[in-house]
Formats: sequence, C-alpha cells, structure tokens
Amino acid sequence: MGIEKSILVILHILGASIWIGGMLIMALGVLPKAKKANDASLLKDYEGSFHILGMIALTMQFLTGFRLAMIYAGGMKGLFDFSNHLAVLFVWKLALLILTIVLFVFFKKKTLAKLTDENVASASNMVWNITIFAIALMVLGLGFSRGII
Repeated sequence: MGIEKSILVILHILGASIWIGGMLIMALGVLPKAKKANDASLLKDYEGSFHILGMIALTMQFLTGFRLAMIYAGGMKGLFDFSNHLAVLFVWKLALLILTIVLFVFFKKKTLAKLTDENVASASNMVWNITIFAIALMVLGLGFSRGII
C-alpha cells in the first residue's frame, strides 16, 4: 500500500470513528437520559458540542472516501462504470452520505429547533435513522477495502 493510500485510509477511519462514535453516544447515551429526564437541553447541548466536529468528520469522510474510491476503482472513469462492483458501492455510499447530511441538517434546523422538554422523544426516530445510516456507510466502506459486500 502506498503512502497516499495509507494516509487516506487512516484519515477515513478516523473520520468514521468520530462520526459513528458521536452518533452512537447520542443515540445510546444522551437520548435515553434526555427522554428519561424530559430535558431537551441535554440533547441540544450534546449536538451543539458535536456539530462542528461531526461536520469536519463527514467532510473528511467525503474527501478521503472519494479519493480512495478513485484509487480502488482505477480512476474517475471506473467510479461510474456500473459493470464494476466498486462503482455500485461508490454510488450507494455517495447516496447514503448525501441522505445522512440532509437528515443531519434537517435534525439540526427543524427537529432540535422545535424540541422542548415535553417532546424530547420526538427526536428518537431522527437520531436513530442518522445512526443507522452511519453504520450502513461503514459496512459499505468495508466492501471496498475488505470485499465483504
């Protein structure tokens, strides 16, 4: 493995760890506490702390993932050659990433903006959907490097 690919893989895994870890903490740690205490500020405070780091991690995921996909698929042309298994994985990952970003922005701008102590549970579906998409992105990514898909 060349030095560029090694650095890209390290950065990609770091970004994935931050994003998936942050979402799992929100879904399994913060959300249940906020629901139990009927305290929307717990969820809002965590998201406020995680937002910048999460967006940096997602951006790093996109940039390093795009370059790694080009390396694995043999260049830009290979990324959109749908007879190539890797091109199909790339398009699925790209679609899931875009959907994840849209959901996260919607969560921040709509769900959290309307969140009160009385309706904390209404954030559950959105938090879990984003978390599941994060895990799905990881599994699809393993299709590139490990061929598990």
